[in-house]
Amino acid sequence: MPEGREQMIFRVLGSVAAVGRDGAELPLRAAKVRTLLGVLLAHADARVPADVLRAALWPDRPPRSATANLQTYVSELRRVLPPVARRPRLVLDRSGYRLAVRPGELDHHSFEALAGEGRRELAAGRPARAVEALRRACGLWRGEPFEDVPHVADEALAHRLREQHWVVRESLVETRLALGDRAGLVAELDAMIAAAPLREGLWLLQMRVLSDGGRRAEALARYRRLHRLLDTELGIGPGVELRRLHQRILTGQTW
Repeated sequence: MPEGREQMIFRVLGSVAAVGRDGAELPLRAAKVRTLLGVLLAHADARVPADVLRAALWPDRPPRSATANLQTYVSELRRVLPPVARRPRLVLDRSGYRLAVRPGELDHHSFEALAGEGRRELAAGRPARAVEALRRACGLWRGEPFEDVPHVADEALAHRLREQHWVVRESLVETRLALGDRAGLVAELDAMIAAAPLREGLWLLQMRVLSDGGRRAEALARYRRLHRLLDTELGIGPGVELRRLHQRILTGQTW
C-alpha cells in the first residue's frame, strides 16, 4: 500500500474512533473492539500489558475465556486498521500489544501541537494567527475525552486534556477580545460559565466583554452573582484579578 494511503486519524477527544484517509470511520461496531482501541490509544505507541487490556475489557470479572476473547478482539481490530510501512499497526509486544501511531494521527496530540502554536504566535505578537491556531485546536473536540469508554484512560491524562481545553478556550476568547472581535462572545461565555461555573477566568472575561461593549451595569451584576456563588459553594470571595477589574469598572477605568 502506498505510504500516503496509510494515513489515519485516531480520535479520543469525544467518542473513540478511527478515521481513514477518505474521511470515513472504520467499522468498529463491537463495543469491546472500541474499548480495546481506546486503551491502546490512551497508551499510543507503547506496550500495553495483556492484563491491563483484560481489566479494561472486563472491569468487573473477566470470563474464563478472557485471554482467547482478547486475542479475537485484537484480530478484529488489526483486520480493519491499515498497515504502517506494510506492517500491521497492532502488534504483539512481549506479553502485551502495541498500536503504532504516527505523528499527526492522534487528535489529542494535534490539539496539543496547535495549542502550543497558538501560544507561540501570541508570544510573537501575532494575535490573528494565534486565533486561527486556537480555533483549529478547539475544533478537534467533539465531547469529553474517551467519552464512550471513560474508564480506559488514565484519569491524569483525561484531566490534563480537559484543563488544556479550558485554557485554550479562555485564551481564544481573550485574544479575540484584544482584537476587538466581541461578536457572540457574551453568549459563548454564558455557555462556558454554565458548564464550569467555578472557573473565575471565565467570569473575568465575561465582565470585560460586557464592560467593553458599554454594558457596565451587566458586568457589575455578573460580579455580584459570582460573589454569591463562590461564597455559597466554597466559602470564599472572588480573587485578586476579579476584585481589581470590579474596581476599575466601578470607577470607569480602562485596561
